[in-house]
Amino acid sequence: MKRFTAAVSTLLFGLGFSLEPLAEISVRDDLGNNLVLEQPARRIISLAPNITEVLFYIGAGEQIVGADEYSNYPAAAQQIPRVNNHAAANYELILSLQPDVVIAWQSGNGEKIIKRIRQLGIPVFVVETRTMEDIPRLFSRFGALTGHADFAQSRAADFTRRLNALREEYSAKPKIRTFYQIWDEPLITLNGEHIVSDVIELCGGSNIFADAVPLVPYVNIESIVAADPQVIIAGGSKEEKPHWFDNWSRWSQISAVENDHVYLIHADLMQRHSGRILDGAAMMCDFLNRARQSLPREVIDGQ
Repeated sequence: MKRFTAAVSTLLFGLGFSLEPLAEISVRDDLGNNLVLEQPARRIISLAPNITEVLFYIGAGEQIVGADEYSNYPAAAQQIPRVNNHAAANYELILSLQPDVVIAWQSGNGEKIIKRIRQLGIPVFVVETRTMEDIPRLFSRFGALTGHADFAQSRAADFTRRLNALREEYSAKPKIRTFYQIWDEPLITLNGEHIVSDVIELCGGSNIFADAVPLVPYVNIESIVAADPQVIIAGGSKEEKPHWFDNWSRWSQISAVENDHVYLIHADLMQRHSGRILDGAAMMCDFLNRARQSLPREVIDGQ
């Protein structure tokens, strides 16, 4: 019997299993709730693309059994069954997938969807990342939930190093007034509580609508002209340029337009709290620095 037990132990160890009892996992979400699991979650549903990206980034992508309709990165994420969009969720499908945990985004999914999933008896872990410094901690918590703690910690350390390098290079430079545009009709932006505003500050900029309410405010062109941004950043890319992007040329009284500092950054690189946000941040910092270098010293000093 001892030989049999030893043989089984050797086989399981060789396959990456352990006969030692698993320690209970307890991780606190961004609402202050402790999620307790008896073992790492093997069947995960992600209700937002940023969550899906982070799970893949820390090595847990293959454990996702359901995702929202906008989870498009990496390519493997596009093969996962779709369970929700921004407005509704397929609760019957979610139940049928038998998830160990559902990971939700508070401001993206909303209380209605989150509450209903809890009522179904499914464990829910809620995230609401507002600053760049929160992202490495998000990696670590997802790593603990999914059994990828060591790799997640490595990812977190790499992210922190890159973040600190950007901060050291740009954050203390003279401030550049910045407008970040999500849409044109109506004009939509983000206030100072959104992570995009944190990126702007990281790059030595100031969000002209930092004090606006709510998180995603509607604004008008008159208020933008009055704030006179020195840089305008719109969500998009050269390949996927919004049809309204060229409309800015009509507003030459705005400094950003007059001096040709109107740029595009793909929304997926700016509005998702994932590893790729550092790529968007690097672009943001470069664009703000171009404006900074082109302005007369007295203009910057006089702000």
